[in-house]
Amino acid sequence: MSLISQIHHIATATNDLDATMAFYREVFELEPYPGFPKETPVGRIAFYSISGVEMQIVEAPVGDASTDTPAILLQQGVRLDHFTVSVDSQETFDLIMERLVARGASDGTMTPFGDASLLAYTDPDGHRMEVIYQPAD
Repeated sequence: MSLISQIHHIATATNDLDATMAFYREVFELEPYPGFPKETPVGRIAFYSISGVEMQIVEAPVGDASTDTPAILLQQGVRLDHFTVSVDSQETFDLIMERLVARGASDGTMTPFGDASLLAYTDPDGHRMEVIYQPAD
């Protein structure tokens, strides 16, 4: 038994919050919580809910030019490798794949993962992310 009950939130940083919000709206039809984006002490921020898991995107200035890592992540010692979102149907998976390929965010190569299909994409800030569809048993 795990002590963890669920993922609470995923946080990532961007250098252009408006472009990142447009990406998630246009590809995934994802809208931020009402009243967002808003200014905070660490920068402009947007909050989203994905099936009860919160995604936070913080606009932060570019940090070290050699790594292009936003300053807020450097200060906190945090790096985001990737996160994966799941979809409920093959049709939704195919629609998202078409949108990602059209934007140049993915080449459309699917990776089999057991009985699931996995599609890698890159968001506007260079984060490697994935979409997965796993048919119900």
